[in-house]
Amino acid sequence: MSENRVEINPYDYMNHFMKRAALLVSMGKDGKLNVMALLWKTIGELWMIPVITVAVSPSRYTFELLTKGVKEFTVNIPSDRNEHAIDTCGTLSGRNTDKFKEAGLEVIEGKRTSVPTIKDSDLAYECQIVHEADSGSMASHHLFFGKILTAYASKEIIN
Repeated sequence: MSENRVEINPYDYMNHFMKRAALLVSMGKDGKLNVMALLWKTIGELWMIPVITVAVSPSRYTFELLTKGVKEFTVNIPSDRNEHAIDTCGTLSGRNTDKFKEAGLEVIEGKRTSVPTIKDSDLAYECQIVHEADSGSMASHHLFFGKILTAYASKEIIN
């Protein structure tokens, strides 16, 4: 519901951002979209710009899209209406499955990115990758730092 959300400061509703799993949307250079369930995420600053940092395993299809595809992603915090998608997107691979279709997710065209956000999300962030790093010895994941270009909140969570 694009008409049911408003643009916000990226740091608004951080408690809501942190307490729920997310859906990360990535895109190949061919325009193919993928969505994955995301637990390892944080929001903060890097070089005095607002960023979302996500951790993705190199074995994941999303990793391939983030490194070889469009250098953008969106992070979407599901609402009660679409939180079921976390389970679907966390158990299927986008290499051979249209997870948007399987999870019944609809997209909203990005305002500042070519990667869309997910309709009916409580929060959505459009990000451009500005840095990458290995996560070190703690886990076999790769960190992607996304400059937050715009952030949205559903009118339903705005007090």
